[in-house]
Amino acid sequence: MGILDGLEALGLGSLLKRETIYEEEHKESAEAAAEQAVVKKQEKDFLMDKEFECPVCQRKFKQRLARTTLKCIRHDADLRPVYDGIDAAKYDVIFCSACGYAVLSRYFAPLAPTHRKLLNEGIRKNFKPQDGTLHETISYEEAALRYKMALANAVVKLAKNSEKAYICLKAAWLYRGMREDAEAKGEKDKEALAAMAASEKEYLITAADGFIKARAGETPPYAGMNATTLDYLIAAIYLETDTNLRDGAKLLQDVITSRTAKPQNKEKARELLLQIKKKMGEE
Repeated sequence: MGILDGLEALGLGSLLKRETIYEEEHKESAEAAAEQAVVKKQEKDFLMDKEFECPVCQRKFKQRLARTTLKCIRHDADLRPVYDGIDAAKYDVIFCSACGYAVLSRYFAPLAPTHRKLLNEGIRKNFKPQDGTLHETISYEEAALRYKMALANAVVKLAKNSEKAYICLKAAWLYRGMREDAEAKGEKDKEALAAMAASEKEYLITAADGFIKARAGETPPYAGMNATTLDYLIAAIYLETDTNLRDGAKLLQDVITSRTAKPQNKEKARELLLQIKKKMGEE
């Protein structure tokens, strides 16, 4: 399964064949239905509407975004924030259903003429317009498709490796949230859960690859992160995916000996390094 699979239905099948990311029936009981209605109402309460003007086709549209006043419960090792009552990752891609333009909210801005031209030719020209109805909430499946569109747009407009890597990181977080949500609702389909975990891992590995390229060819900040934060993140991804553990250990040692890293960040790096060394010892 490719990380851009699913875009064929939107008219972008030819893009998948020639682009690379980095250049080189069950009825619910009345009780269950009522419970689901409560969940949706709660999620809706954490959202707000905002109007955007597409920088590609100039169409104005509204989209639901997560409020900025969310309560963060915890952060996963790879810096994923977990909020009370909502998975904010579902609502972080701004998507124009008329022309196919999609971008993470942190990167939404006017486009350079060269980027607009690339997107008109590579995305808009082939995209099949979708229903732009503004629903109360969106599903994980819809959110996943939007992340694929954001990644496709980033590839076509020749975005920085750090932007493409950050899209992959957030897509991995989305699939983790999808799996956690399914498990919390009692999902018994082991194949479905395994597919979510596999997608998460694939996106994480692709994110780490992109961040390594960004570290070598860009200047900080990288998607808002300084060098030591990025080193920690890459190491955390290596531990999460059980890949390149020795490289991860070296990155964490660099964080620990850094003159610019904050004491609390060095302590987090030490804790993560112990976990990596333990796993390396077990292997």
